[in-house]
This record gives sequence, C-alpha cells and structure tokens, in this order.
Amino acid sequence: MLVSLSSCAPAPPTELIFSKDHRGLEDWYHQEAIRLRGMADQMRQMVKRYDDPLFQPSPKETKGELIAHCERFTKYYMKAADEADALAALHSQEAKAIP
Repeated sequence: MLVSLSSCAPAPPTELIFSKDHRGLEDWYHQEAIRLRGMADQMRQMVKRYDDPLFQPSPKETKGELIAHCERFTKYYMKAADEADALAALHSQEAKAIP
C-alpha cells in the first residue's frame, strides 16, 4: 500500500492568500476538512478489509502491521481535518471583522 503524504496537505491557493479573501479561504479549508475526513474513511475501510479472516497479507508484512499503518493514517487525516476546520473558523471570523 502506497500513500502519498504530499496529497494530504496541499496549501490553499496563493491568490486567496494574497488577496486576503477570507471567505474564499474559509470555503477552501472547509472543503479540505471534508476531503481529509474522506481519506480517513478510506483508511477505516482498509482496516476492515485487512481484518477480514480471508485476507492474506504478503510474506513481508502482517495483518497487524497493515492495520496499525492504516490506523496511524486515520489519526493523521482526522487531526489534519480538525486543523482545517479550525482555520476555516478563523477565516470566518476574519471575514466578519472586515467590512
């Protein structure tokens, strides 16, 4: 199983940052949180597949190692999603503060 870490934490579009578009940044971070939670759900599904009694891992790895790997990524994605939600809330407050 290969997972690219660079795909889980893209930066918001620079045009939103330079233009100080807090509404746009709020939306972007909200969508990012949704995407990250989807990735966490994919990892949970993989845990279910690996935990299936019929699943046979390759000789290089054990079911326990695969499950632990997916559980680590689930936690990582959920933490990143929570951080994206916090940034969305921050930009929401900033957008309200600017007339």
